[in-house]
Amino acid sequence: MRFRWLFALLLTGTTTVGFASAQDTPRGLDIYFIDVEGGAATLIVTPTGESILIDTGNPGARDAERIHKTATAAGLKAIDHLCITHWHGDHFGGVGRLAQLMEIKNFYDHGIPETLMEDAKFALSVGPYKTASGGKSKALKPGDEIALKQPAKGPALKMLCVCSNGAVLPEKAGAPENPIAKEHKPKAEDKSDNAKSLGFVLSYGDWRFLDLGDLTWNVEYQLVHPSDKLGLVDVFQVNHHGLDSSNNPVLLQTVKPRVAVFNNGARKGGHPSVTTALRRIEDVKAIYQLHRNVTVGAAENTDPEFIANADEKCLGEGIKLSVAPDAKTYALTVGSTGKPKQYETRAK
Repeated sequence: MRFRWLFALLLTGTTTVGFASAQDTPRGLDIYFIDVEGGAATLIVTPTGESILIDTGNPGARDAERIHKTATAAGLKAIDHLCITHWHGDHFGGVGRLAQLMEIKNFYDHGIPETLMEDAKFALSVGPYKTASGGKSKALKPGDEIALKQPAKGPALKMLCVCSNGAVLPEKAGAPENPIAKEHKPKAEDKSDNAKSLGFVLSYGDWRFLDLGDLTWNVEYQLVHPSDKLGLVDVFQVNHHGLDSSNNPVLLQTVKPRVAVFNNGARKGGHPSVTTALRRIEDVKAIYQLHRNVTVGAAENTDPEFIANADEKCLGEGIKLSVAPDAKTYALTVGSTGKPKQYETRAK
């Protein structure tokens, strides 16, 4: 009996130690690029389990339910921080349905206008957002940070707003001029809300991610002229779904992403000229697309292994990005059956 009791005690102790070790295993940073058919919905889960959702896709049930499904699979019961980059339906339309599916704790935007030039019914369409937020959303300004819980161990997290409502980060005293900016060729002023998009740099240790919503050509230029206010990045969510009214080459050549991700649709975004501009950047290791652009040929799309949805009528496959707990490497996985492809974080 004594030996049996001792064996049981040892077994229990071993099991407890094993459980504690599993619980103490550090986790990294995950980003889910959710397919909302040419809209935008990017879900970030931090090493502490905190969540940030940038945009909610189109109105109706489909996109909100895809977001909810992804969040649930990631172990989330709520969205801690919701950031709406700008007031176009493919970016904020899903918020009403999503708020019915799960709690949303904090809301951020660039300010809610009374009217919108490109949406005569904006006062009506923004109603679900106002209801969900209880009228308590926070308008971010360039230089603001979203306060994130820091991991007990490992690299620091920082989410910095770099542009909002047409304004960008201010120049730093003594900052050198960006020589690439001289190549800028201005386009006609964009008076739509795209030019007022919220934009963020998310950093995890040395690893850096850039998401500028649907920011357009001339304001992109302001971010890198006269000085570079962004710095080099590892992963870039291609602006405006990859349309050529955005993605100014002086921006792309300044931030020099290692990996670019198009949140495009089958017939929206993924413009060949943007793909070409990215391919010209020596630092680029891979270009990913949520959809194959069915309006152009194979050579004008990225490699098939980097496309989540090959057919226009698709299952809504996404792309997952996972940054290692030490932030020195990261991997991207295409769809539910893809194999992770690993990249090294750019050394400072």
